Amino acid sequence: MRPSWPVSTRAGLTFVELLVVMAVSAIILVAIMSFLASGFPLSRVVYEQASATETARLQLKRMTKALREARYADTGAYPLVEMEPARVIFYSDVDGDDLTERMRYELRGTDLERGVIKPSGEPLSYESESEQTAVVARNIRNGAQPVFTYYSGDYPDDAVPLSPADLTEVKYIQYRLIIDADPAADPPAVDLVSQVQLRNLKTNLGEEALADD
Repeated sequence: MRPSWPVSTRAGLTFVELLVVMAVSAIILVAIMSFLASGFPLSRVVYEQASATETARLQLKRMTKALREARYADTGAYPLVEMEPARVIFYSDVDGDDLTERMRYELRGTDLERGVIKPSGEPLSYESESEQTAVVARNIRNGAQPVFTYYSGDYPDDAVPLSPADLTEVKYIQYRLIIDADPAADPPAVDLVSQVQLRNLKTNLGEEALADD
């Protein structure tokens, strides 16, 4: 004789039970979505702030290297072309090809723009139409604070900025980027400050200072 097993006579949920389950699931889903939505704007701003800050740090390092090695142009022009609070133009070999590029860093709105002109022609010249531009840092909110500040060879003993900057007197450059992805929300702005000595334009430093640079 075969053993008998209890068999449920219910094939599934009733219509009323199904409605209850759906209602409860909808309430839970709405609660989860509300929680995620409330945290998403902050997470987005935090990510954008971190990304913008890291990008700016990298560009400051590259700019420091280029400025430190500023040198005479392949046309014989002086290493420094223009020194303004929001713009610096100079000559430097930034790609190691033994040709001296004309470099421009300029704050435009909240973007830091880089322009590069490679010398061309015979004799060599720098054509402004051939400038290659790129935005290298964003979310910069310096306000009235200058991006670039210029000092003489007596810095730091003489910490009075050169204003206006005399190209032949500039030996140190300090730059500052205030990064803020969203001024109306946390996290707070990040203040990046760095400086560089124009190695090829040193005039009054001793051998010890030269060795330590």
